Amino acid sequence: MRYLASIATFTPTLITALTAVTLSAMISGCTQEGAPSAGAGQQPPTVSVTTVTPTSVPRQLDMTGRTRAHRVAEIRPQVEGIIEERLFTEGATVSRGDVLYQIDDASYEAILENAKAAVARAEAVLTNAQLKVKRNRRLVKIDAVSEQVLDDALAAEREAIANLAANQAALKSARIDLARTQIKAPIDGVIGRSNITEGALVAANQAQALATLQQLDPIYVDFSVPSQKAMDLKANLQAAESPMPVTLLLGNAEPYPHQGDIILSEFEVDPTTDSVVIRAQFANPNHHLLPGMFVHGRIQNGSSDNRFLIPAVALQRDPVGKPFVYVLSDDNTVKARPVTPERLHHESWVIGDGLSDGDRVITEGLQMLRPGMPVTLKQTSE
Repeated sequence: MRYLASIATFTPTLITALTAVTLSAMISGCTQEGAPSAGAGQQPPTVSVTTVTPTSVPRQLDMTGRTRAHRVAEIRPQVEGIIEERLFTEGATVSRGDVLYQIDDASYEAILENAKAAVARAEAVLTNAQLKVKRNRRLVKIDAVSEQVLDDALAAEREAIANLAANQAALKSARIDLARTQIKAPIDGVIGRSNITEGALVAANQAQALATLQQLDPIYVDFSVPSQKAMDLKANLQAAESPMPVTLLLGNAEPYPHQGDIILSEFEVDPTTDSVVIRAQFANPNHHLLPGMFVHGRIQNGSSDNRFLIPAVALQRDPVGKPFVYVLSDDNTVKARPVTPERLHHESWVIGDGLSDGDRVITEGLQMLRPGMPVTLKQTSE
């Protein structure tokens, strides 16, 4: 019993000691197995660079615009009547003078015949008046008639002359109206769909056009250019010895096979967009360009000397938006260099200030770079 009491007395103390030893061993084991080695170092990142040299970069002015037909004619009747026949195929090419519509001309032919008869009647009256004047002049010389009779004959002659002129004008008008029953194409071009059919009643100078005729070769493109760039472009156009060609890029970035020439620049700036409209003319023999198409234009507007080209991915911006690039120093450490980008040229940035001949600009491995960090050079692109 005394022995059992002794064990009961020391058991809590023994258990506490054993627990402490066990926890100490576990912590020691975890420390030895899980802690990293103290001397392990981190490998410097690997980067790629491109060595820049000053060069001459063409100045390109990129523009957006829409195509416009060279000429547009809305076909409207000039006399009233019933459309008897449509004489063209919708979407076809027509020439100036081709008859497009025929209006019923029976009533106009009758008016023309009546005008011819009126002219013949006026000519007969004039002839009779002229004979009376001739006869009365002879009689007045021998005092067979009075001067008053001669004056009346002269007045009748003048009235007959005026009456003949009025009837001749009416005859001319009747001929014009009869000719206008044939509605003809005023220009060469492609005609669109017809808005009326045979049997429709049309009126002179009505609001609705019968059809629209457009000349598509050549074709215009109206470009919208910022006012400042338009001023520079005008100065270069005046200084150029030959016309400045315009390259056209379609919606799929495919170049148009024909180059154009600038033919017009507006004389005012649109206050809402601060832009100027510049019109260029392009050959369009196959009617590949249609009015209303959205296109891109490019003009080689001189060149810039002593510029540096860097890949677009190399240009970085700090938290406030200021541009810079990472350059590699002689000891392969990273430096941040503020630069002045001017524009994009074939997926490369044109740098005006901030770089020097021979600088190594970092182009790959930019994600984790910091100024002063040592790096490993992967490859150099000259």
